Amino acid sequence: MPRRRDLSTSSIGGGGPAGRGAQIAGTAGNVLIIGSVVTLFGYIMYTLYDNLFAENGITRVYNQSLDLVRANPQVKEVFGPSVAGFGEPSHSQRQRHRAISHRAFEDTQGRQRLTMQYYIRDAQKQMPYMGVVKVDLAKSAFTGEWGYNYVVVDLYKIDGVDEQGGGLQRGMENTGVVDRIEVLVTDEFVKEVRAFEHKRRNQKFSVGTKGASDGSWFSVLNPTNWRK
Repeated sequence: MPRRRDLSTSSIGGGGPAGRGAQIAGTAGNVLIIGSVVTLFGYIMYTLYDNLFAENGITRVYNQSLDLVRANPQVKEVFGPSVAGFGEPSHSQRQRHRAISHRAFEDTQGRQRLTMQYYIRDAQKQMPYMGVVKVDLAKSAFTGEWGYNYVVVDLYKIDGVDEQGGGLQRGMENTGVVDRIEVLVTDEFVKEVRAFEHKRRNQKFSVGTKGASDGSWFSVLNPTNWRK
């Protein structure tokens, strides 16, 4: 009668050095995979929180400021009851929704700031106007909270402009801003602009530097367009 083969653990290499090495390598690989998944999940959750829930989150600021714009009586008068917001205009008809232009930086006074720009039109595209929404927020050095400095809408007339192949952007550049709607402008911001303008008037500029940007956050907008 033939002898029955012993199928012990050692006979398949599980107990030898090679088997133990394979087990260790497999365990290390599993740990690496799990660690990568956890890291990716954490990054996704952080990104979602930063965009949707943080006070300076891009998506939150966009949605919040667009609600303010839509509720403004002057905006309703120009664009009607239904206003659509979108990112930078695209030359391609297939790319309707592009990223919202924004910039986070520290201004000359040491404050954390966020500026944003996007576009609005009436949802039916029947009105002869395009709006460029400009948003500015700053983080308070005392409370640590973010607050708006301004939300304004620059109006461009686009009646008769060919919107194909970048014609819309060129048309806006040719017509220029026809009006500005101040959706929200804080008194503190107006005071700072006036103080800045006063300082500029009293400062002597050389011929080579006159009119140049001083690099401050006031140069984001032309202060002469604000209320006097």
